[in-house]
Amino acid sequence: MLNQTQTPASNDHYMKVPGCVGLYRHAKSGRYYGAKKINGRRKERSLGTADRKIAERRLAEWVAGLSSVDSEVEKTTLRQLHRKFIAVNQGKAQSTRDATQAILKDFESWWPHGLDFQVRNVRPSHLDEWLATHERRLKNTSYNRYAGVLKGVFDLAVKDRIIAASPFLQVSTRWKKPQQPLRLIPTVEQFEAIVENIRSQRFTVSPGANPARSSHSPRSRIMGARKLPLARC
Repeated sequence: MLNQTQTPASNDHYMKVPGCVGLYRHAKSGRYYGAKKINGRRKERSLGTADRKIAERRLAEWVAGLSSVDSEVEKTTLRQLHRKFIAVNQGKAQSTRDATQAILKDFESWWPHGLDFQVRNVRPSHLDEWLATHERRLKNTSYNRYAGVLKGVFDLAVKDRIIAASPFLQVSTRWKKPQQPLRLIPTVEQFEAIVENIRSQRFTVSPGANPARSSHSPRSRIMGARKLPLARC
């Protein structure tokens, strides 16, 4: 990032790029920077690339988002955002809060850039990379839970005007269709064999008991079997 003593406007190392307002290039590294004055205050930002076309696109996105971002919170870190997300979800069920905190802890232990990394510098590729580490081992519903936490975190950042747009919107796989549970359902032949097996069994009835009403009678066992709910395919 640029500082107050070395800016595109004040340092000879930064050259203004002709034909693109607000775009500067570092003479030694070749990397591009953007500068824009908003409400009398000068904003500067590293565009994180030495490719001019990419720099121009990122400059346009950055300038477009300046009016949507609150300058008081634009330097919020991931650590601060995660704490805020946990705080605003305190009213949810304990199991939901526990799952959310476990997912955030997993993300934080993996995140290679440190939790003081500013939210505005998080890229969709960062989120894609983390989700990819879990994609093979997680069922689709669990994957959706992980992705849902990311979505919630960065939606909060947009809502609080920390960033103009959520990087999660450009994640490659934001949701997966839940898998159908595997159920073992007997075929018609198997069911008939079960019924026939019950009918073939011999039962004893206590003296004075009604055979038709006895819980041990073949008819009662068969009727009971009919009342059992069968899972559908």
